[in-house]
Amino acid sequence: MKKLQRNELKHTNPPLAFSKSAAFLLKRRLLALSLGAALGLFGLLGGCGGTSGRALTSEQTQQTDQALSPDRQAFHQLTDDIFRDQVDDSLIDLHYSLSAPETFGIQEAESLYGEVSLQAVREDLQCMKDYQTRLHAIRKSRLNEQEQLDYAILEAFLKTERSLEGLEGFFQPLAPTIGVQAQLPILLAEYAFYNPEDVEDYLSLLAGLDDYFGQLLTLEQEKAGLGLGMTEDAIQRVIDSCTPYLTPGKGCILTGTFEERLQSFSRLSEEQKKEYTRRHDELVARSFIPAYQHLIAGLEQLKGTDAAEGGLCHFPGGKEYYRYLVFSSTGTSCRSVDTLRKSIEKRLRRDSLRIAELAAEQPDLLDRYAEASFSRTEPEDILNHLRQSMAADFPEPICADYSLHYVPKVLEPVLSPAFYLTPPMDLAGHNTIYINPGSAASGSSQLFSTLAHEGYPGHLYQTSYFIQQNPAPFRHLLSFPAYSEGWATYVESLSYQMDSGLDPAMAELKSLNSLVNLGIHAYLDIMVNDQGWKIPEISEYISQYYDDPEQTSAAALYHAMVDNPTNYLEYYVGYLEFSDMREKAEKTLKEDFSAKEFHRFLLDVGPAPFSVIRKELSKWLRE
Repeated sequence: MKKLQRNELKHTNPPLAFSKSAAFLLKRRLLALSLGAALGLFGLLGGCGGTSGRALTSEQTQQTDQALSPDRQAFHQLTDDIFRDQVDDSLIDLHYSLSAPETFGIQEAESLYGEVSLQAVREDLQCMKDYQTRLHAIRKSRLNEQEQLDYAILEAFLKTERSLEGLEGFFQPLAPTIGVQAQLPILLAEYAFYNPEDVEDYLSLLAGLDDYFGQLLTLEQEKAGLGLGMTEDAIQRVIDSCTPYLTPGKGCILTGTFEERLQSFSRLSEEQKKEYTRRHDELVARSFIPAYQHLIAGLEQLKGTDAAEGGLCHFPGGKEYYRYLVFSSTGTSCRSVDTLRKSIEKRLRRDSLRIAELAAEQPDLLDRYAEASFSRTEPEDILNHLRQSMAADFPEPICADYSLHYVPKVLEPVLSPAFYLTPPMDLAGHNTIYINPGSAASGSSQLFSTLAHEGYPGHLYQTSYFIQQNPAPFRHLLSFPAYSEGWATYVESLSYQMDSGLDPAMAELKSLNSLVNLGIHAYLDIMVNDQGWKIPEISEYISQYYDDPEQTSAAALYHAMVDNPTNYLEYYVGYLEFSDMREKAEKTLKEDFSAKEFHRFLLDVGPAPFSVIRKELSKWLRE
């Protein structure tokens, strides 16, 4: 059989990762498509004290809560406290979580970017221990059905995150391509101005960037002292991702977007806009660019600190940390990393055999693969078509509002093929999709499936649906990336059948080829970080799929897995879980199975560990 077509992977990565502390990882804002992965999200937790007296809900709701049973009151108080403790930890988190925080009784954030340090991670772990103690004092059986589901989700989350205890030194916010240093400018460039105070807050963020990067450097120095720093090659890749942001003047990514946001903001006079533009230009030159220059200089000094080479298993405690990372990132229902590896192998064999069957049924299918293309190539046309085509198998989209943007040319080499920027939880229609014209994965041959992943029925649809369900506010702050990325990958695989430009066999082949590519990456993630594979082992393994005589692809894969552990697992494991649950539902319900109702069930549950979702599925099937 011919070798697989090797795709440029376009899988959405963990968003803007500022830190993957053991804590509440604020909902991923930037669901980016790229080869890399960051190990976390914005800012560390803000601690767990001093907020229980502040009301999250309205006076009427508080009066209603007082009429509830003691267990329900205690659960509402706990989840309200969790929301309060986390949402206002940093200004940028608060702004991307709520467009009008004052309606929740929140007046200001505690800091600009939050604290980044190993001590802060340890404090977060203690905070979660306190949450866990309070949760276990509540009798779950006394809660209503939705509260019991929220309880199960929170309980599973806290149990997994607390397993980071003793492994805090591995936490890594800087990473090539999608680390905080590479993606923070996107959040700044998209920082919405709802009122004049937001403009001042944005300028404060620019002014405080150097201090924040200073914390990151101090953290990296501490990690290096523990023998857990980045290798020299990884440091250089991080530095390379910083250099595009050194462009001054009109070439800076922030300059044009700031002027656009000001011009569309009618509440400012022309004189005010001119003054803000002057201040902004000055801050870009004197704060933003120097912050990156100082970060680069500090990283250069960390070269040669003799960091261990290879996947996580080469570090003392690395295997234990990788296990934590797998369960934290994927929420898998598998009980061990080894069981997960076998599940991936099994699906890879099955999909590879199906590709062989298709090739045998239509001998010219593989020859036609490269030339076969989708009939729609314009973004707006694609998204409109996808929204119409999904109607038979998905609940009606709740939100149709979005804006399309293109990545600035200077950033095309360092940013993802595409990404979706989620809206604040109180502003469901504020959706943004970025397309990178410089990426092959966003070219005409793949744009259709890319936008299915990012738009309909992917991230945009999934996120707006969840917001409109009006979940308890704390649910927005829990990060379950494999649920989000797994859903987007699952529906992307279905999207190949939604375009009339592909015959059914070719659509199935393209979908399977993409999934096998992703599965190979997920498998290698485990083999590099859990089993210690390096370039020779990778080269031998991928030779059954790809031609790579110079080991160029093997080397690139190796560095991707070392730099970004569990990134590809989020997509592929999430996809496997959704796919397996669908097969179980079809087998159980037979002719009564409805794809639309199955998808409604998954969307109604919302982001959660798959162990919890599978229990809910069993209930749903019985009912």
